[in-house]
Amino acid sequence: MNSLILLIPGNPSIPGIYDPFLNQVVEDLSLSGEVVSKVLPHLGQCNQRTDKLKNVRVQDVIADHKRTINKLIEEHQPQQVFLIGHSLGSAVTISLYRDLSPKIDRFIIVCPFLGPSPNNSRYLKMFQNPITRMGMKGITYSGLKIHKVSHIVFNNWLGDTPFNEHIPREIRKPHYIKNFFSLVSNYFPDFEELNIKERVQEMDPDKTFFVFAPNDYWVPEETINFLPKNSTYHRCEDIGHDFCLRKEQYQSVSKVISGHLKSI
Repeated sequence: MNSLILLIPGNPSIPGIYDPFLNQVVEDLSLSGEVVSKVLPHLGQCNQRTDKLKNVRVQDVIADHKRTINKLIEEHQPQQVFLIGHSLGSAVTISLYRDLSPKIDRFIIVCPFLGPSPNNSRYLKMFQNPITRMGMKGITYSGLKIHKVSHIVFNNWLGDTPFNEHIPREIRKPHYIKNFFSLVSNYFPDFEELNIKERVQEMDPDKTFFVFAPNDYWVPEETINFLPKNSTYHRCEDIGHDFCLRKEQYQSVSKVISGHLKSI
């Protein structure tokens, strides 16, 4: 049985940091037949094309992923399709469920971000304010331009990980930072319009599996209350929201996902 496994990452989307996790999922599933797996970057972020976009909305990102996924399914003609969404990617995956459910066999939602919450609203409002946004953007550009500075910043932010060189190299790509700031600046109106908290309840519990991290800055505890009735979910006590940065954490998440899919 040929399989297609797709992963929509968080924001910012840097495929390289998700590749080891997705490879681990493929290994743990031990599927027979051909397996094609891909990390799908967001519109304007790490795409092969270097888009210069005037304004990026979450709705644009969703539409771009929909086109990409439909194209990949048509190209590979898989007998089964798995779609994994993490953080912002989980919101995108939930939004795509209505249109893509007939084509996708399993939806795996990791750290389900349903929109701004009291946990993170103060931080996100900094992107809405033109003055603070300009300051943050300037600091980001300056920090990335000087290699030694970017190395120190990412080492302090992420700790000692193999991605501290890869991440700044990726987000130096043309227009990446501009597109990222544009997308985050639109979170409040976009998520209000998308109403992910209601859309998630449309998902079939038999096709959907949710994975949570404890004390998640982006996913408050009450998110569980918005899941569809009779949903299956698992709380990985040994991971953080950015689990993909650390081998022992992404191995833990992969084990939970593969265990659930094999049990069906």
